Amino acid sequence: MKTARELWEAVYQAVEEVNGFLLYDLCDGEVEIRTASQETKGAKRLGDMFAQQRGLYTELEHKVDSIVESGDGTALAVELTLTGIPKGTDTRLTWNVIEVIRADAGRIVSWHAMLDRTGLIQQIQQLHAAKAGEGKSGGAGTSWKV
Repeated sequence: MKTARELWEAVYQAVEEVNGFLLYDLCDGEVEIRTASQETKGAKRLGDMFAQQRGLYTELEHKVDSIVESGDGTALAVELTLTGIPKGTDTRLTWNVIEVIRADAGRIVSWHAMLDRTGLIQQIQQLHAAKAGEGKSGGAGTSWKV
């Protein structure tokens, strides 16, 4: 039976391969999902969460900063640094995420992810301010999309 870490790694591999169907095999049908902005259930919703993130950024990358595993392999806490370029820009943003995963009977039953929203929002505001400054010196009609 797969541990929480093995399942977590398989989810990220499926996301990178854009294989959302694999999430149905890796997660319990009623996997609990919690983020700073939502609480929901289901493997499809987990896939939607990753698809939304991929839809906002290009060159999305993640680096594992630290991992803590339970002795029995049923729980995992991961600190990550994510980076990506918001679509419509050429500036790479960086933010931190904590993910806590629980597994039972070889499937993910809980996925909690909290990110440093304040740091990410500050970077986005800086992008907007820089673009607004370019628009003033560069002429009218400058637009920017996230």
